[in-house]
Amino acid sequence: MLAAEYATKHLTNNVLRMHQQQKGGGSRNRDAVDARRTMHALQEAFDVTDRELLQLARRKNFSDGTTALLLLFAGTELAPDFDGDPAAAETALTLFTAHVGDCRAVLCRGCAAVRLTNDHRPDRKDEQRRIREAGGGVFQVNGIWRCCSAAGAAKAVDARAGFGENDTHLYLSCSRSLGDPELKINAGKPILSSLPEVSQHLLQPDDLFVVVACDGVWDVLTDQQAVDIVLRNWGDPAAAASTVVRTALSSGSGDNVTAQVVMFSWKAQLGAAMAKKRDGERAAEEAEARKPKPKVEVDEGDVDMFG
Repeated sequence: MLAAEYATKHLTNNVLRMHQQQKGGGSRNRDAVDARRTMHALQEAFDVTDRELLQLARRKNFSDGTTALLLLFAGTELAPDFDGDPAAAETALTLFTAHVGDCRAVLCRGCAAVRLTNDHRPDRKDEQRRIREAGGGVFQVNGIWRCCSAAGAAKAVDARAGFGENDTHLYLSCSRSLGDPELKINAGKPILSSLPEVSQHLLQPDDLFVVVACDGVWDVLTDQQAVDIVLRNWGDPAAAASTVVRTALSSGSGDNVTAQVVMFSWKAQLGAAMAKKRDGERAAEEAEARKPKPKVEVDEGDVDMFG
């Protein structure tokens, strides 16, 4: 909890501070989106926040960590005319994402789910390679990939070793975080990375909202299922987020469950139309699923029992 509270309080302030410390871009347009500067500020802010958090953790002797996911909107034009104005792209509304860990951001484009972030989990081959090169271990526990320290890896391969409550912090199901000092003893090559993946997304005319949720949601709901829930609650982001959480819990999620919905209010009319359209599509999909499957008829004359 201490790591999460610290990141909540300081991460966004560090983004602003890192952005202000950089030199401005080359555009004369004050409303222009400087993507390079923004993405660099996001990366620097995660690094600074993690270093400050680790220093605090070692002074105060706490060992927890946290995932983090930021959305940053930039630009002034909600519906730019790219064909009529070449400069429109400079001021078009742009969404930047930056994250460490397994929280996820999903965009609704029309009626379809578009994943904006990639979960940082030890089942990813690139993450496994990085963890092992840093001296950590990666293995499965009850079908779930986890990463750990070298000591944790040695214990994991010992058939006689048991896992008690005091061991749980060593075996994590995400591969990047803020905090977690035990897995960042080697500052030059930490087992858990604090380097965020940062991406830029130019918002399209049929983009309607973003769903942000932790792994407790995505463990039991697909991206499209979450988007469909929000569409059914179009116009009320609080109710939509609450319904996502309740659905995840009723679907058997065994992890902590949080969700937030960012609706684009200027898309009110389009969103209502897309919600209605998706209702019709879901009804057709459910009707198709209820249809009896055709029986496969086998001509016994074509069966070679000795083949």
